[in-house]
Amino acid sequence: MSAFLGLDLHDLGAAVTASLGLMGLVRPDAAAAFTHVRPSGAVGVSEIRATYGGFFLALGAYALWTQAPLAFTTAGVAWAGAAAGRLVSVFVDRSTSATNAGGVVFEAAVAALLLFG
Repeated sequence: MSAFLGLDLHDLGAAVTASLGLMGLVRPDAAAAFTHVRPSGAVGVSEIRATYGGFFLALGAYALWTQAPLAFTTAGVAWAGAAAGRLVSVFVDRSTSATNAGGVVFEAAVAALLLFG
């Protein structure tokens, strides 16, 4: 496998996933700002912690822990799905911002690390 800073590239993609999840879990305000989402009340903060926190942390950590090819593939497909969903928004919602373009590139890059690393 290819490596970067001592990590296999698929491990790097999983580490990015887990790190973003950790941010969502312990710093939901930072995760909300990073994703441009505004939680509504305590339930909204819970949603940030659950979805951007626990979900991403578990997804990335499980791949790192098990080193199972299917775990990396599943995480990669999820990131590719996020990039595809954002592309749909670019065209359907006419949301052609630099933020969305950067999001597509970032999500596709993490997907590529996980799928082809």
